[in-house]
Amino acid sequence: AWRTAGDIAHRVAGRLKASAPSPFDHLTSIGVDETSYRKGHTYLTVVVDHERRRVIWAHDGYGRDVFDLFFQQLTDEQRASIRVVTGDGAKWIDSCVSQWCPNAERVLDGFHIVSWMTDALDKVRKRLWNDARRGGDQEGVKRMRGVKYAVLKNPDHLTDRQEESLAALRNTDPKGQLYRAWQLKELLRNLLKHPLGQATAELKRWVFWASHSRIPEIVELSKKIRRRRPDILRTIELGYSNARLEAFNNRIKVTIRMAYGFHHVDNLIALIMLRCGGLDIRLPKPTT
Repeated sequence: AWRTAGDIAHRVAGRLKASAPSPFDHLTSIGVDETSYRKGHTYLTVVVDHERRRVIWAHDGYGRDVFDLFFQQLTDEQRASIRVVTGDGAKWIDSCVSQWCPNAERVLDGFHIVSWMTDALDKVRKRLWNDARRGGDQEGVKRMRGVKYAVLKNPDHLTDRQEESLAALRNTDPKGQLYRAWQLKELLRNLLKHPLGQATAELKRWVFWASHSRIPEIVELSKKIRRRRPDILRTIELGYSNARLEAFNNRIKVTIRMAYGFHHVDNLIALIMLRCGGLDIRLPKPTT
């Protein structure tokens, strides 16, 4: 029965954690993110140890109150050893880090920085699509629909058809809002890969161009980028990212599908720790 399987996972994970060294000792860099595990915006908050490449903590819910629970389990010495905290731009991560680990570097994940731009880019496309639809511009409607995925993907991941759609947009409307927004997206994505000195100058130019683009969604985003510029440059300087945490999220989602019949979230968390927590699982040997 699912209830029995969940109880087994919970009991085994608890036994292994009790016999293993504390996962909170000697932490230097951690990543935090939330992942949905049920319909209706039901989330788990997951914390990963970047250096030892494992999940060290998970809890039902998300937000400052939940992340506070993680730090409350740590001793003063364990909190003081943390030097880097990666995550998205959520304010609750910033406030928790500043309270519990004031000496830690707060690093934004490059993936989420680019996602801010792709979200703004999609808003530009939707606005232009609606404008074309209301104005009876069928050619514009078709063009905006055809580049829906092409403008959001990296150029090296485009299909042949998406490359043709993007080329058509460039040839028919090279000074249009959508194409210029796409260019700004690519500039932002690429500057994150450059050395700090070069990236600093390029980010300054990017903010200037974006703020003077006369594209409302991009102008609004430029204010956010300008406000978070120190965090973005720190991300480039330290070279940390949430890529490993994102990979764990994929594995966690597989685990969630495996445990769809569990009645308690604690049993799901136990199974996640068994699969992603680096616990030393040793099956009993047959007796002769």
